[in-house]
Formats: sequence, structure tokens, C-alpha cells
Amino acid sequence: MSLGPTHEWRRSLGFTGYVVSALVAGLSVLGWCYIAYEFSQESHPNYAMYAHKLSKGWIPGRPLDNSDSQYAPFRNNIPLLLAVMIVHVCFRVSDFTRRVWTSLVLSLVFVFALFGFSGLKILLLISINYFVTKALGKSPILPYFVWIYGIGLLFLNDYYKGYPFYSISSHLAWMDNYNGFFRWHILFNFSMLRMVSFTMDYYWHNNQTRKGDMTERERIETSLRTQDYNYRNYLAYMLYAPLYMAGPIITFNNLMHQMRHPPSTITKSAIAKYAFRWIVVVVTMEIMLQLFWVVAIKDTKAWKGFSPMEIYSVGYINLKLIWLKLTIMWRFFRMWAMADGIETVENMNRCMSNNYSGIEFWKDWHRSYNRWLVRYLYVPLGGAKYYALNIFPVFTFVALWHDIELRLLAWGWLIPLFILPELLVTKFFCTKSMRHFFGDWHIHLCAFGAVLNIFMMMTANLVGFAVGLDGMQEMLQQLLQKDGLLFLGSVTASLLSFVHVSFYLDAKRKTYSRLSSDQQ
Repeated sequence: MSLGPTHEWRRSLGFTGYVVSALVAGLSVLGWCYIAYEFSQESHPNYAMYAHKLSKGWIPGRPLDNSDSQYAPFRNNIPLLLAVMIVHVCFRVSDFTRRVWTSLVLSLVFVFALFGFSGLKILLLISINYFVTKALGKSPILPYFVWIYGIGLLFLNDYYKGYPFYSISSHLAWMDNYNGFFRWHILFNFSMLRMVSFTMDYYWHNNQTRKGDMTERERIETSLRTQDYNYRNYLAYMLYAPLYMAGPIITFNNLMHQMRHPPSTITKSAIAKYAFRWIVVVVTMEIMLQLFWVVAIKDTKAWKGFSPMEIYSVGYINLKLIWLKLTIMWRFFRMWAMADGIETVENMNRCMSNNYSGIEFWKDWHRSYNRWLVRYLYVPLGGAKYYALNIFPVFTFVALWHDIELRLLAWGWLIPLFILPELLVTKFFCTKSMRHFFGDWHIHLCAFGAVLNIFMMMTANLVGFAVGLDGMQEMLQQLLQKDGLLFLGSVTASLLSFVHVSFYLDAKRKTYSRLSSDQQ
């Protein structure tokens, strides 16, 4: 939504109003956390329904909720990953050719340690993409090939469960006993993105190059030399250890440019500050997992008998934990890449609770993926010229890329349906003429629209990444009762306070940016 200058918001609400909004917002969060802590007790009647999912905690006598299937493997292996990161960084060299070879060898060791003999399947599938890409060259059918091949692999990998060796030949069945720590086909989704990046960068390249330090956008858009699109560089990119498991996503052009010309923005001080930021979010996550058992409650649907406020607390804190776990994992791998001299995008650009616009939310949530989608899918489909139509195929792909499940497909279609009203309202309502017509009430009407946005985003994300369609239906049935409607009114008031604080911070940020640009 388009925000006006800071003085307009001060005039509408006043300094006291902002202080009150900040206090209400802060007290609301504390209240939801207290409620979640109260039902996260062994004495609660529903405790037996999810007790088996809890683990021994670091607070004596209190279990810890380490039941998230995505975060638990990462959390349990943090010491090992730190050790691997240190070893990897110790082998870094400055010469481009030696650096690529060293990175490739270490990445091969890393991939085969993760997936065992299944690493051979990864090498086979990505090699097919390389050799077909080189054979087709500048053929107009190349973009169609890479998209059909990439999306086809997503479906085939899921359908055949990673192609067990016994299904290929009984003589190879023994190899299934050495499949490493993770299922390779789950993480192959990121490899699919890298395949598209290499193939399309090769398709678009024009044999021009630039030397020296460049901005991130220049590194992405500037083509390499023809000889740089070789099999060695391709494998080094596809298997690059720091970013292999979860990103942040980086294009082929960008990585090769940085390996040849390390960016001057990465310093020891910058790495140390970023490591501290990562430690802070890890500690925050540990405290929340110890205090709130909402993941286990969500997975077992143990909210029977919960009040509307308790159900809302389960949903809200689950979303907060999703944001935290992804922030922790992405920041770790970004920190690893930084230590190796590679600059990537910060995937979580702002806190989940500081987002009231669906459009801006998706720009800041998994930011590197958003940029990948813009470069390789959104712009080729026509970009902003067909925005309202393009968001449907884009989010359909996003849903299928995450996992081939009905709940994620529903999530992928809910997002565009929720974004379209914001587009229309922003275009016709967030204008100078409307500000003049409604006067001081304009900010409050914008805030109410932002609250509706938040409710819609929470609904979509709970469906896609937390409780699913059935769980959301059960939650809504309880929320839409008499007590639930009263509760929704109180939550709306709390979220209005959040939004007013966010409006003020955004307006301050824009004013600061404008003043900074005027001084330059």
C-alpha cells in the first residue's frame, strides 16, 4: 500500500497515538505468548495427545518441542555443519581456476556424504540437462526443454520416491543401504532452480563480460564468456556446498563472477556481525521451542476444547516458528557462503509480524527465490504488463516446487486471490486525491485494509505450511462461533495497532531514504 510522508501520519494519529499503538501491539504479543505457555503444560488435559512428540529440554523438568520435521534435522546437526563449514573455508584459494576445482571437489565430497550412492543419481540428472543444453545452444526450443525437464523431474522424483536402486536392478539393491543422511530428491528442488538458471543464462549470453567489482544486479545480468559455460563450472555451480541444501538461491552468472572477482563488501567484520545475528535468532528459537509446544499440538490437532484465543495463539506462534526456522537455516548457509567469499541475498528481509502488504510480504519472504521467479518466469511471461494474469501460473509453480500436495496447491491459488484485491484497492484508494477526500480518516481506512490483508495471509500460510485445509476448516468452525466473533474483534483491534506502528516505521524509512539520496 502506498504510504504518505511521515508528517501526514503524525498529523492523523499524533505521537501519543503511536505510543499507544506500540504498547497495545506489544501487550497483545505478550498476551498471545502467555496463553500459548499456559496450554503448553504437562497438566493440560490435551497433553497426552502430543506428549510423544516432545524431547528432553535444556530447562530441567520441562520438555522441548523439537518435532518439526524440517527444522529438527538441521538443529540436531548444527555442530557437524559448523565443522564442515570451517573445513570448507580453510581450503579456499584466490586463483579462479584452482578455486573452482577446489570448490567442486569439496562439494562432491559433501554431496556424497549427504546422500551416499544417491549422489550418482544427482550427477546423472544434472548432467543430462547440461549436455542437452550445450547441444541445443541458442535453439528457441531450449527454454521449453529446461522447464519441461525440470518440472517433469519434480513429479517423477516424487512419484518414484527417489528411484531406489532395487527398482532399477536387484543387483544394485545393496546400494540402498548407503543413502546418507537425507533424501536426495527432497532437496533436488533447489537443483531444478539451478538447472534453469544455468540453461537460461547460457541461452541469453551475448559473449560480453565486465571486469572488476560489480553490483549484484550487474553480476546477475552480465553474461560470461562462452568458454565459462563449461561442464566443470556447471558442476561447481550445481553442487556448491554452502548453498546446496537450502540456498539462498544464486544464479550461475552471479556465482562465477564472484569466484573470479570476490566482492569487496564481504569483510571479516561483516561476517562476524552476521554470525552474531544468526546466534541471536538461534537462541530465540530455542527459547520458543522450550516454552511453546505449538508444533506438536498442530501436528496432532490437539486443540480440542481450545478457546478461539488459544486456537489463534497456536496459529500465530506456528507461523512465527516457521519464519524463525527458515531464517535460521537460510542465514546459516548465507553465512557459510560469506565466509567463502560469496555474497548472496538475505532471504528474510524483515520480520513476519512487520508485514501488512501481501505483495511486499512475498518480496521479503524467501527473497532470493522471489528474484529467481522474476528473472526466469515472471518477466518471460510478460512481467508487470500482465501482472494480474501472471501471478496465477507463478504461484502454481511455487506451490508445486515446494511439494506436490493438495494443501500447497490450495495455498498457491489462495495467494493470488488475496493479492488481487490489494492491487485494486491500492490503485484506486491509495492516491493523493483519496487522501485529500478522506482527510485524517484515510490512514485508518488503509490500516483496516491492511488488517484484512494480514488475516488473508495468515489463512493462506496456515493452509500451506501448518494445519492444511482440514485443520484450517476446524479452526474456522470454532472461530466463527459467538465467542469467536468477539475474539476476532479484539484481535482486529490489536492488529490495527501493529499496522499503525508499521505505517509509521515505513514512512520514517522512506523519509530517511529520500533525505539520504538528496544529500548524495
